[in-house]
Amino acid sequence: KQHHIGYRLANLPGPLTRTTSQEDAYKMKAITGLVIGAFALTAVSATTPAPTHAQGMQKLMKEIEAKVENKKHAELIAKRRGAMRAMSGSMKQIVGYLKTNKGGPADVARNAARLSQIAKNLPDLFPAGTGLARYPGVTGAKPNIFENGKADFTKAAMTLASLADGLAKAASTSGAGKAEIGKAFGPVGKMGCGGCHKDYRQKLN
Repeated sequence: KQHHIGYRLANLPGPLTRTTSQEDAYKMKAITGLVIGAFALTAVSATTPAPTHAQGMQKLMKEIEAKVENKKHAELIAKRRGAMRAMSGSMKQIVGYLKTNKGGPADVARNAARLSQIAKNLPDLFPAGTGLARYPGVTGAKPNIFENGKADFTKAAMTLASLADGLAKAASTSGAGKAEIGKAFGPVGKMGCGGCHKDYRQKLN
């Protein structure tokens, strides 16, 4: 695994060198690469063939396209649901170390870095008009995500990213053990993922 996966938005050329449409295209490519990279890394860590995840994403995309006529919206919904799956995979691997000694601190650090990077890019995957109000049963994105220009939702995503960064730092510290890592992991699940889900996600059947 690598600490940084997919494309880094911060490393792309600045917006002054591109038009708005080109900037949006670059961002979408970066997010796509991030999600695909997360799935690939999860597959390697779990010794599961990468095609299994690719097939899962293809199946998800087909299911969404059958219900969403707007192709751009279908793509965005599929990508963000894929991102959530990737984050869930990282959380499971971290829990695997803490509960059953699967992997080690380095694995926790890499998965935490992955969580942070995905969280930082989540707001771009939720443009107005792609929530459950328009696509019930396809997405669990609550209407309040899009309020105030997504300011509150973006803040929640950045909180998760910050907590994940803290976990990555704790796991990367020389001599770090389960006590230190577990202490840093708690808020990631409760305040980060849990807080965001409580306020902004409606579970799909």
